[in-house]
Amino acid sequence: MPIVNMPVEGLLRLVNRGVAAPLSAEALVERLHDMGVEVEETAETHQFVCRGCGRVLERTDAQGPPAHCASCGTDFRADAGALHDAGRLSVLRLNLLAVRPDIFDVGGMARYARGFLGVQPGLIDYPVAPPALTVKVDPRLSEDSSRRPYIACAVLRKVRLDHERIKFLMNLQEDLHWALGRDRKLASIGMYDLDKLSGASFSYDAVRPDELRFVPLGFDARRADSLLTPAQILERHKTGQAYAHLLRGYTRYPLLRDERGTVLSMPPIINSEATRVTQQTRQCFVDVTGLSQRTVDRALAIVVTSAREVLPGVEIEQVAIAAPDGRRDTPDLAPGVMSLSVREASETIGVRLTSEQAAGLLERMGHGVRRESQETLQVRVPAWRNDVMHAVDLVEDVAIALGYDHLSPAIVPTVTIAAAREIEERSAVVRRIMTGLGFHQVMTLTLSSEPAAFDRWLLAADDPLRERAVRIENPISVEQTICRAWLLPGLLETFAINKRYDLPQWLFEVGDVSSVDPSAETGAREERRVSAAMIGTHVGYADIRAVCDALAHELSAAIDVRPAAHPGFIAGRAASVHDAQGAALGVMGELHPQVIENYGLKHPVVALELALAPLLRLQQ
Repeated sequence: MPIVNMPVEGLLRLVNRGVAAPLSAEALVERLHDMGVEVEETAETHQFVCRGCGRVLERTDAQGPPAHCASCGTDFRADAGALHDAGRLSVLRLNLLAVRPDIFDVGGMARYARGFLGVQPGLIDYPVAPPALTVKVDPRLSEDSSRRPYIACAVLRKVRLDHERIKFLMNLQEDLHWALGRDRKLASIGMYDLDKLSGASFSYDAVRPDELRFVPLGFDARRADSLLTPAQILERHKTGQAYAHLLRGYTRYPLLRDERGTVLSMPPIINSEATRVTQQTRQCFVDVTGLSQRTVDRALAIVVTSAREVLPGVEIEQVAIAAPDGRRDTPDLAPGVMSLSVREASETIGVRLTSEQAAGLLERMGHGVRRESQETLQVRVPAWRNDVMHAVDLVEDVAIALGYDHLSPAIVPTVTIAAAREIEERSAVVRRIMTGLGFHQVMTLTLSSEPAAFDRWLLAADDPLRERAVRIENPISVEQTICRAWLLPGLLETFAINKRYDLPQWLFEVGDVSSVDPSAETGAREERRVSAAMIGTHVGYADIRAVCDALAHELSAAIDVRPAAHPGFIAGRAASVHDAQGAALGVMGELHPQVIENYGLKHPVVALELALAPLLRLQQ
């Protein structure tokens, strides 16, 4: 779960707005606990401002001053004058659930607290003005040459910014990039000074990598060498280098421009210096682009409503999106409508509730409620609640508002004798062996996608691994369309996330993979596997072979290693592993350079993956 720093003074100011008996900081911490928010500690943080882009960087005393700007990439070690010391700030360090990005900022948290405390219960109606601007979407953004088709925009008028409010906007962006956008892959957010832009018709285009030049955020516009093409930004700009993998393989890049051709941004990489938001900004243009329409819409709803909470007097205005499939006005803050059975809610949480009690609890959680019948409520769910997708999510909100302390635990009526499954005990042994060999254990996601599991590994369309994949019906995300078919893609994703750290890195995972099996009761089966990968400047086949041999030796297992061909490995440097009877257990070798490049890595990688249950049965 993410740790979010929330300024104590700012949160209290918003929570106590118009309250006759204001909460103290101590009382606020107690109420946050009741709201299901875990308070790690109250701490002092040091505030630093990047002079390059204006980003406020928050650090603890243990962390020390930042080495570089996470927004524009400025290296403070090379230019100490680019970092301004802005003093200290008292914050609450909150351990928040990733499914509630609407409370990752002080505005959203204050809105939640005011509803929970009964100060402002029910659904908040934010007024939204009709659109005066239009964004035309290039149809090529839906093609394989670019593939970032969705955009939603808004205008914030009558903005008044200072040091703290700019920090709020920037931190909100980055938190949503992580929680909703999957580190900008599914969605990325941009904010711009609207007064620096021209015209009422903007364009969201797919451009060639060398088609034009603009000055990226953080670069000096007075220098001629600051004018870069999109391709050069990916090579030379720190942020471009960090997120270049999101555009790798495409022949056209997304670009947002105004009517005069001024570049706002190159999503999902970087904004332009020309549209930087400053303390003099009075009108903001906000865009969210991405791969998922739902994610894009939710992110924009969170941004504009949180801004409305924090920035007094701000007016929200829609923007017309002229997309290939028709026009739509964003943001759409209309609530979703769901029905909730009070009887089923009562049975689920074990407390008998009346319709009036359930309605009051839901209103404290920010929902609009009216009675459909004696036992059924119609619930209007806020547009910024990303986590409410089923009636059971409303039941959870009822339980939180009621208070988990008021729920009585029930003893399980059946009596059993617990014992660990044999595969779990043996898996623990394998984990100890791999740790003893110098590997670090990771636990990657069990849901994946075909591009991540197969395309990046150069697997053919008719590869048996593809054909046996367990596919998710009606997936909510393009990144979660299948159950993982093997473990190695997760290890390479972990290397990609940790490529900023020193080499070598040795990782392993022991976990289950899924495959279609018509003979199984459920039509699918799970298989326990062990996977390991090593990245470094000098790793080779001999290194991973030594790991395989050591693992087999520790398990007293007899194995047979044979030359093999696999599209994800270098020809002549891969092998298949078999048991004494010749049955295949797995594969190992040196990864193909294209696979390594597909993950944005720059050093050799060796890996292995073995079926664990058959290997364990070979113990002598």
